[in-house]
Amino acid sequence: MATATKAFEPPDLFEPRTSVILCGSKRALLRWVAYALVAGHPGGFIWGHVRMEDEVFEESDLLKTKLIPRDRFLTVLPRELTRDELAGNVAIGGLMPSETDKDEVRRFADLLRLPKQTQELFSRLPRQGPTPVLVLSGGQRLAALYSMETVGPTLRSILRFGGSMLMTWAEAPPAGRLEFERILHLEGNEPSQWRDAVLRVERGWPSGPLRTGAELRLRDLAPVASILGRTF
Repeated sequence: MATATKAFEPPDLFEPRTSVILCGSKRALLRWVAYALVAGHPGGFIWGHVRMEDEVFEESDLLKTKLIPRDRFLTVLPRELTRDELAGNVAIGGLMPSETDKDEVRRFADLLRLPKQTQELFSRLPRQGPTPVLVLSGGQRLAALYSMETVGPTLRSILRFGGSMLMTWAEAPPAGRLEFERILHLEGNEPSQWRDAVLRVERGWPSGPLRTGAELRLRDLAPVASILGRTF
């Protein structure tokens, strides 16, 4: 088991902009680790949660606490995050004949295909300085809404117009994970047992403890140890 030899801070993870998916079977632990990775980011974070109408959180769940400020937290139903394919197709049909930069038109069309709620969120982001990390927990609930061919364009639009993104996925890792720039797998149990949980890096950063192929216990991951060590 590899051990982290150098501590790192969250800005190293999300600057320059990147997309990260954190996969695992324990939802409460996933959310705590995600929070620990973004808590120190200089631009802060905005946390969205894809909820089910009858969802009940475990007592140990991050979302049962008050650690996420109200003005940075929103919940959405899966259907509220569907893509608007019609808007994108209309944009291409209207602009492409007279537009010389076809790639730029396609990027604009992909922006219009993003959910209306996501576009509204982008409009409220700061124009200067570091941008918040956009966190989405419960990402697995969108699987039926996003086919493989739509994952890549969606992520690229979020990075271009919004900022870095971190998604938690509490089911078997999806094939669409390969569209993310960073892919992490979390193996563990309850948040109270976080020290023995293992993080495997399928696709990581160029250097440091989270480089591709690394495997380490959460107790050796500085941002996680700092946050969870004070809580559990």
